[in-house]
Amino acid sequence: MKRLLISALGLVALTTSGYALSFLTITPKSVVEQAVSCPKNAKPKAERFKVLSTQRSSQGVIVLYSAFCPTSDGAQQVFGHKVVKRNGMIWQVSGSGSYGAENESAPSARLVEYGISHASAQSPTNTAAKNDEPYTLLYGRALKPQVVAVEATFNNGKTIRDVSHNGVFALFSAGATGVCELRVLGADSQILRREDFVVRTPFSQYRRSTQCLPSQQL
Repeated sequence: MKRLLISALGLVALTTSGYALSFLTITPKSVVEQAVSCPKNAKPKAERFKVLSTQRSSQGVIVLYSAFCPTSDGAQQVFGHKVVKRNGMIWQVSGSGSYGAENESAPSARLVEYGISHASAQSPTNTAAKNDEPYTLLYGRALKPQVVAVEATFNNGKTIRDVSHNGVFALFSAGATGVCELRVLGADSQILRREDFVVRTPFSQYRRSTQCLPSQQL
């Protein structure tokens, strides 16, 4: 009887430790893969999901990914990001964004493609603590091999640069609510393309406004 009790306790301990181990093996990648979905007019589950890059920020881990969503005439590649943050023993998505990616087989004069996401403590997509700072994230991918890095100036005065790793980039700025300028850089920091997001009015021709609008292409 004593041996049976010891065996039973050992089985319970093994089961409990295995359950705890399953929690610990949950990674940001697996959380993002489960959270990625297609637009409402397509199947809810994206296909051929692939993580392209991860980087840490003050708001958690930024995961850049690509996936494919079925359409009436084939499949649309989607490029996006998820910001995941640890809450105790689990990872939770606190921000996200995506866009339809450029068709790689079609000729294009564009150097990069990108999207811009904003999040704040009041944002419905941000489930982080209320004392977290708002942030702006500019993310995307290089379309030409001569693109070495991407640099952006945000409306909080900070300039962030990211070297294109695996053809993708993410520029994160805590406290920013917009992007004021984007620069695409080549070898030796040569500026290949520049885009100004500042909205100018007749009353602000001679001063820079802090209101910036996102664009979808360069």
